[in-house]
Amino acid sequence: MAMVVLFAGCSEESRQRGESRSPGQPSGRSAPESTDSKRADESPSAAPVAPATKGPISPKRREKLDGFLDRIQFLDHVGPDLELREIEYTSRTDAVAMFLDPRAGNEGTVIATTDDNWAHATRMYISDALAYLVYYSPLGGGAVAVRPQQQDPYINYPAFVLYPNGKTKPLRVLEPQARGRGDVLLDLDRWGSIFGGLGDVQTRQLWAADVDAAEIYPVEGTRFGEVWKHVPGRRGAIVSVQGFKRRGQQWRFETSSDRGRTWTTTEADLPGGRSTGGPGFGYGQAGVAVGPGHLQATVSTQWLQDLPSYVNALWQTDDEQRFHQVPLPWDRPYFGGIAYADDGALLFGRLFVSDIPCSKPICGPPGEIWRYAPGSRVPEPLAGAPSLLGPYWSGGIDTSGGVIIARTGVRTISVSSDGYHWTPVTPG
Repeated sequence: MAMVVLFAGCSEESRQRGESRSPGQPSGRSAPESTDSKRADESPSAAPVAPATKGPISPKRREKLDGFLDRIQFLDHVGPDLELREIEYTSRTDAVAMFLDPRAGNEGTVIATTDDNWAHATRMYISDALAYLVYYSPLGGGAVAVRPQQQDPYINYPAFVLYPNGKTKPLRVLEPQARGRGDVLLDLDRWGSIFGGLGDVQTRQLWAADVDAAEIYPVEGTRFGEVWKHVPGRRGAIVSVQGFKRRGQQWRFETSSDRGRTWTTTEADLPGGRSTGGPGFGYGQAGVAVGPGHLQATVSTQWLQDLPSYVNALWQTDDEQRFHQVPLPWDRPYFGGIAYADDGALLFGRLFVSDIPCSKPICGPPGEIWRYAPGSRVPEPLAGAPSLLGPYWSGGIDTSGGVIIARTGVRTISVSSDGYHWTPVTPG
């Protein structure tokens, strides 16, 4: 079963601020309001607005959600037998991870969330018998939106928000509107999410969340893209990357220097396509990195079944006007991610695979992290870098919330805020 970090939502959830539950709390009783604070650096200058509504949660759906929450379990730890499938940071302290329990008789999904980089965590276990699919999306501040679904018999449970203190609230989807003061812009995957399952919702705009209220909505006046925040050297600017546009052979992105109130659109030349010796980016855009100043990078890849992707070409711009192809010293290396260090060096993850068939989560020798120094076209091994070990579908390096994440095992990662100093972490 391939699990993907996904975005969860439901259009009928309640706006009532007191409608939350603690682990094991009986249905119908209100819990204290979440104390998660909104980030000052995410607060736009726009005045708050009265959000549109699709109505409060119906008694039937509230009963359905309560019945689901009564059957989940909260764990005091994540056992060593569980597999870390996905992890995403929203800041240097806030993160959400998904684990699978593959043990016979215990199959299920664990969603773990933290607001202190795993010094403490809340862990929710959902058995496969209750919900075989669990979609989720980090909202920030350690909060995570969760939408469970059972396949046979088909049951589409109402979505909810899990907070790092273990409280829950029904998730509510609002109509498109101006971004409210303090609401957090979300980094969502249009193609790997469940936007289609939400019904008639806007998927061409960025989305934001009022985390304390458990409300999400499309932001008027924005264009959907991959959201980059907390990027060193960008002076607090937010970047929304729309990516490669085949018709004009350009790379489009938007930048906001006033916390998302207004955006400037830029189109940089990127001569992709078959003339470069690889497939067009419309199919194979597999990695994006945004660095300090005017640095951006991307790769075109060749997808392979049950293997990491091949890299056909690596591209970089240092002026955000035109991309240039970066030479690779290997012929079609297996892709292990890209990221920028604080000094503008481009980090490139290279994976390896086993020469013999393997059914284990991890196969083959450890992967490597290489470094292109600023202005250099020749990479060198990154000194002090962790070895890359992990399933092919999530191995390598990635960046989220201003943190570079390196997979180092089935249950472990190393994190770095600058690309050079790494800290081993066991999520959950």
